[in-house]
Amino acid sequence: MIKMLELREMIRLVSENSIQEFSLKNNGVRITMIKQISKISGFTEETVQTAFNEAANTLEQAPQNSARVVPNIEDEGFEVALHQIVSPVIGVFASSAGRGGQPYVTVGDHTTKGTIIGHCKVEKLDLDQEIISDVEGEVVEFLVEDGEVVEYGQPLFLVKLKS
Repeated sequence: MIKMLELREMIRLVSENSIQEFSLKNNGVRITMIKQISKISGFTEETVQTAFNEAANTLEQAPQNSARVVPNIEDEGFEVALHQIVSPVIGVFASSAGRGGQPYVTVGDHTTKGTIIGHCKVEKLDLDQEIISDVEGEVVEFLVEDGEVVEYGQPLFLVKLKS
């Protein structure tokens, strides 16, 4: 049988140390102590869950490789809808297959769905990720420079959609 003095000593040791849970079974007697984990001040479980849900909803609603925007560009008196082609990975943007090589596309070029229009190189992984147009239209603007580090989802090109 466990004496009260021994039990108090066990409680003191658990509470003073980083032990989160303690169990002891002795002669048919089982003692379990579980320490409450203190919460980070200023954040409740509800706040964290709400932030997580909002982030998940945003990701679910975001398109995989592109986003549609309508900037203030006039074409014969009509506002033109432009399509952003975004980076599929974090890496270094390249507009051509090799240094000094012919660019995949230039401003004014027509592109079709599935056309390679650039690539991103991830140096550490020795990985080249092709950037493929997901729309048909005319390339109207490069939003990044050759050799620039780009983030996942960062807009790279603006394409005027074919009507």
